[in-house]
Amino acid sequence: HCDVTGGEPALHPQILELVAHVERVADVRARMITLGQFTMRRHKPSGRPRLVDALLDAGLSDFLFSFHAASDGLFKQLTKGSLQQVRDTMEYLDSVGFTYTSNTVVQEYNLHELPAIARYLAERNVRFHNFIVMKLEWGWRNGPDHGVQHKARYADIAPPLGEAVRILEDAGKGVNVRYAPYCALPGLEKNIVGYKQVQLDPYEWRNGTRGAAIEGTPYGGKPFLFYEKREDYLAKHPHEVATKDGYNMSQGPPCAECALRDVCDGVDRDYVAKHGWDEFVPYEGERVEELTHFRHANPRTFELVQRRGWPAPRTDVEKDEEPAA
Repeated sequence: HCDVTGGEPALHPQILELVAHVERVADVRARMITLGQFTMRRHKPSGRPRLVDALLDAGLSDFLFSFHAASDGLFKQLTKGSLQQVRDTMEYLDSVGFTYTSNTVVQEYNLHELPAIARYLAERNVRFHNFIVMKLEWGWRNGPDHGVQHKARYADIAPPLGEAVRILEDAGKGVNVRYAPYCALPGLEKNIVGYKQVQLDPYEWRNGTRGAAIEGTPYGGKPFLFYEKREDYLAKHPHEVATKDGYNMSQGPPCAECALRDVCDGVDRDYVAKHGWDEFVPYEGERVEELTHFRHANPRTFELVQRRGWPAPRTDVEKDEEPAA
């Protein structure tokens, strides 16, 4: 699998050639990460009525839509784009039976819309959705107050995010919550993916082209879940369970006795500099060392599209049977 990202990959003049090469020549499943602003436009070079049609013709396996608001005004404020454009694309894919995935970055402006976002996506052909809690790292650290003024308090995040997760899971969707300390979002442990877990998730970015081959695959090509024991994974990837300095994370006094200190990333340094450690309460009990300890209770987020996001042609099944996914 691979992600085609950008900027906005739908604007690349050779996007169809790229997708066709990845899917048909390299035999790799391609997912496009997009804001969905150009996918419904007529695509003159291919003669197709919409770019999305041409992408499906080229063999694209999946989309991951950036869906950061449920109202037109807020979507435009956050993305400078049109909510209707991405909705039109999703609903068109629904009409042809194509499944896809979606992302929402959680920050102060869209907290009140998280349940509405979930209600809309619950009615779409979304397989799983990522809520990405805004994290203060890399480029964000260069802005005013290091961007901390845009990151909501965890106490404010938890209620609407918890409601949104329940709405989607009640609709049968898989849900990830990325980059939050476990104790800040109690009840969502199975959904949380931190820096320490992200390269272990088969459907999230892994730096699979670094370094030498491992067991006949590129570096990172064999994720942790395919090793029988954690020790086997650590022997091959000794640094991948550490939280790197550039990620701007820290573990403070409450973390010292927390049962989850080995599997939790901690908290953004700038966040605790502004708000302190008082809201973070350590977990009691036996020390947890398995990085996917809670994730086994959330299998939907590990279901991969092996060929395409829509049903395969029926060849050897009866007409009244369901097509293969």
